[in-house]
Parts: sequence; structure tokens; C-alpha cells
Amino acid sequence: MRIPSRSQQRAITHLSGPAMVIAGPGSGKTFTIIERILYLIRNHHIPPQNILVITYTKAAASEMKERFEKAYISLSSSGDLKAQEAAAGAVNFGTFHSICYHILKQSGIIKENSLINEIDKRKLLQVILGNLGLLARSGYDEITGLVNEISRRKNFSCKQNISQPQETEEHQTKSSAVFSEEELAAVLREYDRHLREQGLIDFDDMILLCLQLFDTDERSLARYRRLFGFILVDEFQDINPPQYEILKRLAHPLDNLFVVGDDDQAIYGFRGATPGIMQQFSRDFGTAEQIMLTENYRCASNIVTLAGEMIRHNKERFVKEFYPQNPSGQLFFQCFDSRREEEMAMIRELSALSRDELMDTAIILRTNREAALYAGALKEAGIAVKGSRLKDEDIYHGFIMQDVLAFLTYLYEGHHRRDFICFMNKPGRFLTRMALPEEKVRIKTLEQYYDKNPEMLGMLRRLFRQLQIAEGLSPYLAVSLFRKTLGYNDYLRSRLGGERDHQRLLNLADRVQRCFEGYKPGGSPLKEYIAQKASEEAGSEGSGTVEEAGVRILTMHGSKGLEFDRVFLPDLNEGVIPGKDCLTLKDIEEERRLLYVAVTRAKKELYLYCSKERGRKPSRYLEGLVISGRPK
Repeated sequence: MRIPSRSQQRAITHLSGPAMVIAGPGSGKTFTIIERILYLIRNHHIPPQNILVITYTKAAASEMKERFEKAYISLSSSGDLKAQEAAAGAVNFGTFHSICYHILKQSGIIKENSLINEIDKRKLLQVILGNLGLLARSGYDEITGLVNEISRRKNFSCKQNISQPQETEEHQTKSSAVFSEEELAAVLREYDRHLREQGLIDFDDMILLCLQLFDTDERSLARYRRLFGFILVDEFQDINPPQYEILKRLAHPLDNLFVVGDDDQAIYGFRGATPGIMQQFSRDFGTAEQIMLTENYRCASNIVTLAGEMIRHNKERFVKEFYPQNPSGQLFFQCFDSRREEEMAMIRELSALSRDELMDTAIILRTNREAALYAGALKEAGIAVKGSRLKDEDIYHGFIMQDVLAFLTYLYEGHHRRDFICFMNKPGRFLTRMALPEEKVRIKTLEQYYDKNPEMLGMLRRLFRQLQIAEGLSPYLAVSLFRKTLGYNDYLRSRLGGERDHQRLLNLADRVQRCFEGYKPGGSPLKEYIAQKASEEAGSEGSGTVEEAGVRILTMHGSKGLEFDRVFLPDLNEGVIPGKDCLTLKDIEEERRLLYVAVTRAKKELYLYCSKERGRKPSRYLEGLVISGRPK
């Protein structure tokens, strides 16, 4: 039987009133939460149904519920297994969204199937953009930015109108560079209006509607206060302002609110979460007991030391010491002359691992795009990758498919302005939208705009001769002309730094091009053809992600909550981590927390790589750290 540490015991035996547990990586917070629930039930006879446990993800809620039920049954003195299971199952486990969803349903505010799914949300936003004359900016990436912007504004807004700007410039997202504030406000108004007309809500509405219910219906609030007499919250640093307001209302006036989090692992700023939420808790609940879980049972001592040295540079945090409980592991750092050398060094290390060792190994990257590129490199090298096959949506919904679709739609479906705009500057031709005042693109209109620029006129005439040739080709060959003659392959080269990365994008473009081998112009619209093809392949046997035994390739966000014997962190360069768009102190600190999360996933071995290719510099987060090099 595991014996709690002194600080864990303090947290477990806290009875009533507010408490905040600051739990560092690998400090046994899940164990502490489960033991606290058992303590409340066994030692103070708190009815299980009066305990609410909120976690950040559905998977985490399910895992914690399962672990608690096993522990409860194994410790129960009753011989009635069904009674034990019923008592254990009475504890309420869930995410913020699932809890709010059930409250709204029980209160009659929403009905079954009121939640809009992510696919329909994207389709709705595309329709809205078309209605507002913004269809040229309705590609996959632009709509992803809009989805995030809607969520961000709702999460920051609480009771305010989300169609109005709520934050200072340092909170603005990338969508601001794509849409003006007026355009964003119009899209958001139309989005909300459509949801209301159809009786639908999105995930963020669940939180806001629940908060509104508690603010306007005292009887409902009193009911749930009686039901949830003891509230425990995991990953507290990841909640946003509306969720925090719900917690405060539910817990009042007894304030039996027990929160567990780590401000150093707050990495969801784009969703409205901030490490300041934990500082705010200390101010709002001045009598709260504060407990530090700073023992690290996961990582080797030198990895803990490295992570501590790194995160201490952040200013917005609770000052804390880290106490590793394991001996030193292996920690390697190397800066290569090129990304190719960096990649080959990692492949050599991975090739020397057994199958079982690979299964407890992770490569953690900053973005999904980098993760996809590394998956391709390892596959080429014959290294097994868990889930190594790319999902069909990477082909059908990626930016390459969007660009190719716009090109072919322009050729075969009316020479529309929105399609031309999508590809006209890929590669850069410095064409402006102001030269295209009409819905249909005409070379004479463009010539009039550039009539005093002989160089642009020559380029335009060559471009339109090539477009005319493309119209007479099959779609497959037209895409080939688009890529080779019109320069789209060169555009792909400009998106990434290395030749190897460019080749992987070309391979992806090859797969996109093959999608059009069976299409005949004049049949169904191109977008319907591709949507149908994607649907058919998604439903066919063997499509989607293949779950193989092998190394895991993850993003830094996706690695949260996981742990591995060995972790590789390549591309630790300026411009990657922190990213090029990180300009404010708040952004810089969040990126450091993101790297801190990635570093603390490693239990025994940690490999830190960067490269000097094209004048790249190591990440500033590595400065001043004592890291050993790989022995020759």
C-alpha cells in the first residue's frame, strides 16, 4: 500500500473550506485526489453523491473514476459487491462541459442533440463567410482560426457581448491578421444568430448558459449547492474565467472548494486559461489552505533540475522548489549544423531501441505540421510509429487541397474572383485584390489596373495563357501544370526551411493530385466530389489512423498528462519555440511553460536537439542551462 508524503497527507486530510494544492509534474496529484475522496467518505461519512470531481478532459475523468472505484471497492469492509459498486459510482466525475451540459438538460434549458458538432460548425462558418462576401478567406486554416477566436472571445467575455473586442492587443490571435475587427464582429453575430434560430449551442455556450442560470435562478443554484457539497478540481490552471465564476457560485457559502493545479503547466492561453487564475484564487479565498506538492516521483533528478532552472525565468508564477525522488538519468543536448544531421542523429538513436523501448519513447514537437513531417521521416527509415499513417483529413482538409480545389474550381466552374484570389499569389506575384472589382476574373480588367506597369502586364499575359491551356487538360494534368509550370511547388518550398521538409510536402501534393484522377469536368461540383471521396475513404476499412506499436509522435500540447521513459525534443530553435509570432512577455512565458511540460514528460532519458541551418539559433529557453552533450 502506497504511503502518502507529508504534503500529500496534508492535502488528503483537509476537511472543509477552501484549499489550493500546487502540484508539480510527477508529484502524485491523481493519487492525492483519489485518497482525499476516500478520506471524505470513510472518515467523515460524506455521502458519495455529494462529491463533485471536475477534470479537464473526458479521458482524464474516466481514468480517475475507474481508479477511484477500484480503490474504494478494495478498501470496503462490506461484502456486498453491488452495494460497493453503487456507492463508488455515486461520486460525480466529469469535465466542466459535461457537468454544465447535465445541469442545463435537467433545468430544461437545452434538449437532447442541442450541441452543434465540430463538422457542422465549420460548415456554418463557411456559409457565413460566403454570405458576407468573405469566401476567399474560408480555407481550412482560416476557419480553424475563426473557431479558436469564437471560443477565445466567449471564454474571456463572461456576461459581455462576444461580438465586441474584449482584450488588449497582447491577447489577439492570428485570426486578427486575416479578418478585420469589423469582419470578425459580423461573423460572430451571424454565427450566434444562426445557433439561436436552430436551437443549438456550442461547447462554450454550455459554460456561459450555466453561469447565466446560476445568476438568474436562485432555486437552481441552491439545488446544486446542496447536491455538490464538496468540490474537487483537477488541472485548475487550465480553467478560464467563466468556469471559475461557476465554481465560486457553486461553492458559496461553505466554500468546500479543493483545487489542484500547477501554474507552471498553464498552456491553454488561446482558450482563455491563464496561470493568474491560481493567484486570483488566493486573493478571492484569503483563508484558503495552500499546500505544495513539489516532490517529483516521475523524472530523473537531473531532468527535474533542468526543468526547474528553465521555468524559474518566468515571472508570473508561484515560487517553488523541486525535490526529485529518483536518481539521475541521461540528459543529452546537441546543436547540429543542419536539420538533416539532427534528424539522422535521432534516427540512429531510435534504431538502436528494442520494440518495447520504442513503445515507451516519444518525440515531442511544437506543432502538428512538424509532427506529421517527422512521422514521414521515421516511416521512411523503417522505424515503427504509433499511429504513423496520416489521417484522411490531412489530405482532404489541408491547405494543399484547399489551394488545388480553388485552382480547379476557377478553371471549370466560372472563373470566380474568390477562387482566383486563393491561388493568385502562390507563388508570390504581388497581385492585389483591388485589381479584381468584379465577381468574375477578366484579364482586360487586370490589364487596365496595371496598364502603366509593363512587367506586370507581361506576367499577367503569360499567366492567363497558361490558365487557358490548363482548362483544356484533364484535372489531373491541370494540377500538374499548376504545380510545375505555374510554380506552386516553389511556393511549397517557401513554406518550410529544409529540402527534406519540402520533399514531404511534395509527396503530400502528389496524394492530393491523385484524388482528381477520376473527376470529369461538368459533373458534380468539385467540392461535392472531394467531400464524397473523403467520406467514402473515411468509412472504408483500413482508413484513418493505424494504431501501431512504436514510438509516439506528439505535439507539446498533446503530451500533457503523459509520461515516457525517453523523450526526444528536436527543433528547439528560435522561431519554433518560442514561435515567430510570440512578441509579448505573456506569450514568451506561455511558450516556456509549454517546453517545461514537454521536458517533464521524460522519466529516464531526455534528448534536446537544435540546428544551425540557415543561421538558426538555439531557443532562448536553453540559455544558461547546464546540459551534457552526447558522448562521442
